[in-house]
Amino acid sequence: MLNQIGYRDDSQPLVVKEGNPGLKGTATTSANADYTQKYGKHVSQWHVGAAFSYRHRDVAQSAGYNPVTGVYTYKPMNVSGAYSATARFDISANIGEKRYWTWQMNADANYDHSVDHAMLAGETESHVNTVNTTVLHDGAYIQYNKDVFNVRATGDIRWRHSEGRMRDFETLDALDFNYGLSARYTLPRIKTTLSADATMYSRRGYGSSELNTDDFVLNASLSQPFCKGKLIARIEAFDLLHQVSSTQYSVNAQGRTETWYRSLPHYVMLHLVYHWNRNPKKL
Repeated sequence: MLNQIGYRDDSQPLVVKEGNPGLKGTATTSANADYTQKYGKHVSQWHVGAAFSYRHRDVAQSAGYNPVTGVYTYKPMNVSGAYSATARFDISANIGEKRYWTWQMNADANYDHSVDHAMLAGETESHVNTVNTTVLHDGAYIQYNKDVFNVRATGDIRWRHSEGRMRDFETLDALDFNYGLSARYTLPRIKTTLSADATMYSRRGYGSSELNTDDFVLNASLSQPFCKGKLIARIEAFDLLHQVSSTQYSVNAQGRTETWYRSLPHYVMLHLVYHWNRNPKKL
C-alpha cells in the first residue's frame, strides 16, 4: 500500500524514493496437475506433475540517475509478461520379497521467464529487462535396511542455465551436485547405536573461483539408552574435518547473493533425553 501513495522521501541526500498512485496490484493465473499411481505387490509408486504460472501484472522497482547531482530516484512500476513452468517425475520401489532394499528417484525441470527493471552502466534510466532461467534437477537414493542395520547412498545434481537480453549479460551455466553415504547400526545386547554420514558438496561453473568449491562433510554420533529406554544419552559430532563454511552463496542471472550465518560450522554436542509418560486415572 505504501507504494501506491504519492510521496517523495529525500531523507537520504543521494537516494530518493517515490510512490506511484497509478500503481496496480499484482495479478497471477496459476494451474497445476498431479497424478500418482501405485503398482506391484511391493507398494511401489510413481508420480508426475506439472505447474504453470503467468503473472499478468507485477511490481518492479524502476531507477533513474541524475549525473549532475549524483542522485538516484527509485519508483515502483507495473510490468507484465513473466511466467514459469515446472514438470516433475518421482518414482520409488522396494526390491525383493522381504523389502530390505528400496530406491527412489526425483526429477524436475523448471523454466522461468522473469521481467524486471534494470539499468546498465552509463545509462541514466532503467528499462524493462527479461531473464530466462532453466533448471534441471535429479536426486536419487538407494538404501538397505534390515533390523538394526541401515545403509544409504545418495546423489543429487542441479544444472542452471540463465541468459538475458542486456548487452553486457554473461550467460550462466552453473552446476551444483552432491553425493554421499550414511550408515547406522545398533549393537544387539548393549543397544548402543553408532551412525555416520559423509557427503561431498560441489559447485562448478560460477563466475568466481571462490564459488567453485568442494566441501567434504563428515558427521558421526553415538547414542546409548538407560533406565529401560527412558533415558537416552547421545554424543553428536558435526563436520569432523572442519570443511563447512558459514558463508553461503546464491548466484542467478540477475545478481549474486552472499549470506553469512552466525553459527558454529563444526561442533560436538551431548544430548540427554528423558521419556516420561503418565496415563490419566480411570473415572
